[in-house]
Amino acid sequence: MAGEIPQSPNDDRNAERNIEAQSAFASTLVVDVEKSLHGKGADPSKPYINPNGISVSTLTNQAGSNAVYAAKAQLLNQALVDMKMGLYQWVLFIITSVGWFLDSFWMMSFVVVAPSASNEAQFFFSGDKPSYLFVSLAVGLTVGATAWPCMSDVLGRRWIFTSTIVLMGMGGLVGAGMPSFTGLCVIGFVVGFAVAGNQLVDAIILIESLPASHQFLVTVQGAFWGLGQLASAAVGWAFIAGYTCGTGPDAISTSQALSTHSSRAESSTHSSQSSTSCHYVSNKGWRYVWWTFGCITLFLYLCRFVFPFRETPKYLLSKRRDAEAAQLVTDMATYSKRRTWLNEISFARVNSTIDATDSRRTPRLRSLLFALQPSGLPILCLLWALTGLTFPLHKTSLTTYLAATHNISPITPTSVTTKYLYTRYLYSSLCAIPGPIAAGMLIQTKLLGRKRTGSAIALLTGLFMLLATLARSRNALLAFECILSFLQFAGLAVLTTYTVEIFAAPVRGFGVGVMGFFWGLFGLVAMIVNTFAGEVFAGGAAVWFCGAVWVVLGGAWLGLPETRGSAAA
Repeated sequence: MAGEIPQSPNDDRNAERNIEAQSAFASTLVVDVEKSLHGKGADPSKPYINPNGISVSTLTNQAGSNAVYAAKAQLLNQALVDMKMGLYQWVLFIITSVGWFLDSFWMMSFVVVAPSASNEAQFFFSGDKPSYLFVSLAVGLTVGATAWPCMSDVLGRRWIFTSTIVLMGMGGLVGAGMPSFTGLCVIGFVVGFAVAGNQLVDAIILIESLPASHQFLVTVQGAFWGLGQLASAAVGWAFIAGYTCGTGPDAISTSQALSTHSSRAESSTHSSQSSTSCHYVSNKGWRYVWWTFGCITLFLYLCRFVFPFRETPKYLLSKRRDAEAAQLVTDMATYSKRRTWLNEISFARVNSTIDATDSRRTPRLRSLLFALQPSGLPILCLLWALTGLTFPLHKTSLTTYLAATHNISPITPTSVTTKYLYTRYLYSSLCAIPGPIAAGMLIQTKLLGRKRTGSAIALLTGLFMLLATLARSRNALLAFECILSFLQFAGLAVLTTYTVEIFAAPVRGFGVGVMGFFWGLFGLVAMIVNTFAGEVFAGGAAVWFCGAVWVVLGGAWLGLPETRGSAAA
């Protein structure tokens, strides 16, 4: 049938040999030094039962046909489960969560600075200038979400872990002094390039260092997205309100002033200067925002050196650096004041137990197909693509639709006061925080797991996207925005966790990079559509499309294999 991969007799024999080898090796885990050092005589061949009563298996089936790596990954996962969640992993959780915080922090910063930067007279040219800045950001997100994870499979997680933060901070500092709008768009690309890579690679780092019982923490750390937005809006509000030319209804914009050839416009009491004199000296607020953000980012980068992070044990294992992987686990145990039975001899025993011909590397694409099955891979790609497409498209098209059909004026920096605008930003950001926390608890339940939680969130997202068309006031629209913010970040956190769990370490970066490509590409499509074809959606076609798509995706989630209770390979 179409879509199936032809199997050769050798493949069948290898698959049988792999299963037999893993089963044979699992029985050796209860002997010799490993058995004597296990706490309270625990049998590592039995599943671990977490406090919620969920069985956690350390037996992996995501490593493709490489039986040697599969057996070593099982051994490593068992050692991490036996060592339990320690101080090392908790500190790593905080550090990678700060990375997610900074990603959202910088994404929101573009929303904060774009109106003031585009209103500066020396930046002005005809057209929708802020949108060009967001298009540049979306291009950077697409390239970064694809390139950084793939590079992490080659260069290692640690290098990506630190370099993306530096790039973000330096980009903000340089952008704050940029004298031209074209240069600002270049900075938008650079920051987007760093943000996308940092977010995805941080998730990879955490999943490869956690015991199987705590993999749900990757979902929970999505709460830092909302915290990042909240901090960015709060800091930005202070500078934008006090150090910029007016952009609200109480001030004339630079574009309006130039189009009417007016030499000067009267400002209200809320605006210190007219927009026709909106130059560098009187419009430093947005520059102060990025200078502040850049300094905060570089400070947090320096704080990372306090923590003795090197590489992830599963990355080292995937590169056949068994001695380093064993030593790293020992160092993790020492840092957490724990003990571990894992050592280099444990991995050497695998090499002597399993046929060395089974240690050959599996082609990357085939490994992805093995993990998800042929039907699962396109479903996961579709989920990432439509996540990137629908949320920005729905928000813009809904605003246009409500303005055309129910006379609800669009809420933009030029149509409302700064206080009103930033209050809405804060409400939306606050609602984003509990979403991933709730999702993190749900994915651990026996009833839901990963895919049923994702399915339920997708269904609710579609329904509320459709129900948002019933809004008849700005306050009602705000309520729907808050609900969708909750669902958006909850769904994205579950999707990120599922993606890093389903792929094995040897191809995890590649798999995440493929998904990041679809997410970024379709997000770019949405940004281009919003910029150049926004009027087309005044009739609401895009609103209905986005809502209906998510209802359908609620069923698509159920076509994926479940990962709850399984250790990431």
